[in-house]
Amino acid sequence: MPHMNDNLLQLKNRIEKSLYRILISENDENQDRLWLMEHISDDRLKGLLPHLSISGLHVLDVIDTHERIKGVDIAREMGITKGAVSKITRKLLDQGLIRKTQLPDNLKEIYFSVTPLGAELAELHRLFHQQQDQKAMELLTSYDAMSLETVAVFLEKLANLRQNRKP
Repeated sequence: MPHMNDNLLQLKNRIEKSLYRILISENDENQDRLWLMEHISDDRLKGLLPHLSISGLHVLDVIDTHERIKGVDIAREMGITKGAVSKITRKLLDQGLIRKTQLPDNLKEIYFSVTPLGAELAELHRLFHQQQDQKAMELLTSYDAMSLETVAVFLEKLANLRQNRKP
């Protein structure tokens, strides 16, 4: 029985280390920035990029995928607070990447849309993610569906466990 516990402990440690490496790489803003800097041709965008957060790029992507969108809808789609959206959109407005509009009959609601410069950056950022997703899909296709389902269920249960929910 102790041998089985040792094996489980080793597997647990391998899984935790791998999850940690994934978390670190997902939060590595330099990876996104370096790729974008290599692919941006507009000098204005190159100047803005060091001042943009990854969250800002993702908010820009959400705004770009909608003709016009309210801050509350951005927050809901991204799973972040309205306050965070407000702070990020203020920076994007200051940088000329988005614009805000109001409807004449309802001045309380503010809608955001991208500027041409913002659309260019959002498209480049989307291209970066498409390339990353393509690499992930190549890896996934090397496994059968049942194995991937097992991994998905395990990770969902682990996430629930870590968030103190029932697995």
